Amino acid sequence: LLMSPLVAAFGSLVGAPTWCVPAAVAPRPAAGPPRGAPAEVAPTPVACPGSGRPSGEATGAPPLRPWYRSQGVLAVLAWVVMALGALALLRAGTTSTLGQEAGLLAFLVFLPSASSAVVQLFHPQDILSLGLALGGLAQALRRRWAVAGLLFGLALVTKQYALLLALPALAAAPTARARLRMVLTGVAVVAAALLPFLLAAPRATIDNLSGVSGGGSVVGATVVSLAGASGHLGSAVARGAPVVFASLVCLWAWRRLGPALVEPRLLLSLALVCVGSRLIFESVVFPYYLLATSVVFFALDLVARRLPVRALCWCAAAAFFVSFHPSNRYVLAFGTLVLSLVTMVAGFADLGSGTRQVAPAA
Repeated sequence: LLMSPLVAAFGSLVGAPTWCVPAAVAPRPAAGPPRGAPAEVAPTPVACPGSGRPSGEATGAPPLRPWYRSQGVLAVLAWVVMALGALALLRAGTTSTLGQEAGLLAFLVFLPSASSAVVQLFHPQDILSLGLALGGLAQALRRRWAVAGLLFGLALVTKQYALLLALPALAAAPTARARLRMVLTGVAVVAAALLPFLLAAPRATIDNLSGVSGGGSVVGATVVSLAGASGHLGSAVARGAPVVFASLVCLWAWRRLGPALVEPRLLLSLALVCVGSRLIFESVVFPYYLLATSVVFFALDLVARRLPVRALCWCAAAAFFVSFHPSNRYVLAFGTLVLSLVTMVAGFADLGSGTRQVAPAA
């Protein structure tokens, strides 16, 4: 959907209407086929429309598909949305300087979990959803609750984990009217976006939106996997448990802090606790799963006006550990658990220190 206007406008410059999967050229056997067997015929090399390069024997290497350009443009667009959302959050949360903004952009360029989502496992939807959700947090800090609901609705349609960032914003809303405006706007956006898909394929749409598919949970090496949750059960735990946990934490924070939650440091601390909990309940952790936690952790340090040393150390340690992927599943499972708990402890620590700072004013 994000690429379709560009493909329509620029045609083969960024994509092609059909996918080109050229036939592989099978090597001819050294000896003839057995008696009575049909002769083996090598596929005829075909040209990929729009690529300008023939396939197979003509070049000795498979050509670039004409749709590779749209993939590249899609990843760049998603990254730009994430960068804009992060910058909007930084500006809403503090009086940012040019150095802080440049540092944030450099962080997003070199962040391993972001590059993994672009070039390793290709999940631009995670990048796009995070950017929209960060924009929603920025609008919540500016008390623009309808706009926040709009952005959170778009983020939720893109990826389900955006709910872990929407719940802290909902808890930070100072009045029931503000919460209602945010919820109604978000629900309207989600309903409008999903309606065509629900009419065309209701079961597939619900399965994709819920994320409960069993994919990946069978081969996981986390505490959830060690507990025996696999298949659809593992996916249900991975998708549902963080939302339940985040809801309880947000309810506790709302009852304890009330309207003070809209203070930038408190809101980002609560958001860090919520997104960090996702890593605890996942059935398997891929590098790009670290993206939301890494960006929120870094943004929290900047908003708290301190050097982001702890965020950078955590990002480096988490990226190395997940990429290193220890062969012992117990080491991998409990190592991932420790990394997750570190972010949650950091979030709760900032939540507590921020509470003491706003208490006299309250």
